[in-house]
Amino acid sequence: MSVKPTFFIVGTPKGGTTSLFNYLEEHPEVFVPKIKEPHFFSCPEVKNTYYNATIIDSLEAYQKLYKESKTYKAIGDFSSSYLNNENSPKKIKDFNPQAKVVIVLRNPVERAISHYLMDYSLGYISVPLKEIINNKQQYADFYEQYVETGFYDGQLKNYLQVFKPSNIQIILSDDLFSETEKTVSNLFQFIGVDTSFKPDYTKKHNQFKQARFPVVKKLRQSKTLQIMMGNTPAPIKSLLGKLVFNNKKGKPQLLEETAILKSIYKPHILVTQTLIDKDLNKWF
Repeated sequence: MSVKPTFFIVGTPKGGTTSLFNYLEEHPEVFVPKIKEPHFFSCPEVKNTYYNATIIDSLEAYQKLYKESKTYKAIGDFSSSYLNNENSPKKIKDFNPQAKVVIVLRNPVERAISHYLMDYSLGYISVPLKEIINNKQQYADFYEQYVETGFYDGQLKNYLQVFKPSNIQIILSDDLFSETEKTVSNLFQFIGVDTSFKPDYTKKHNQFKQARFPVVKKLRQSKTLQIMMGNTPAPIKSLLGKLVFNNKKGKPQLLEETAILKSIYKPHILVTQTLIDKDLNKWF
């Protein structure tokens, strides 16, 4: 009998899922696949995005990712595309009815800007974010990634209609970043592993990086390079990062875009805070 993931961290993108992946990867009772985001349960829709991501589209290939996981207490899938895909909840439930689902929610305004800046640094987009927001049809794919991904109310309803509340844990990025140890310990308890284990909380993950040279943006889009870097020792990756990225350059503020996004998200935030029974007024 094949081994199945026991928990799914389904998103949101740019919400802190990479940090959770790294904390969980350190835990001796948790199995993480070599491909962090297989995107299996968001196929075929995820193939239509502009990202050059590795996508596992067959059950055989998906199960192969977990063939070494039999001795672990918790087995994870970290595909952030699952939250904003209306078909993913039922596919996951059908695959493993006892699955635990972890949903990380970040202030959607901050999330949208962070997502845009990531794509800008990677060379996927060069026009201002304001132009994308104001021209939804012209930039439909980018609008979906930056703006619609933050419509959490509909996404949460999709999961709550399929899974029991006891099988869903919602983490706010604000809590993950301000109370990291407590939040991660609660996550360990939720997925059924030793809560006394302490991962390295000093490392920073997925911070904004501005490429020093234009060619770096194109190279970062290369699937082959992504695989090579995934197998590169951490000290060498760190050295390469210092050479090609300017980490001292801060994030642009994008104040006008922030105001527009707040007005777009406010009605969605009001519904979201009712669904999760938490005060989210600071988000707008």
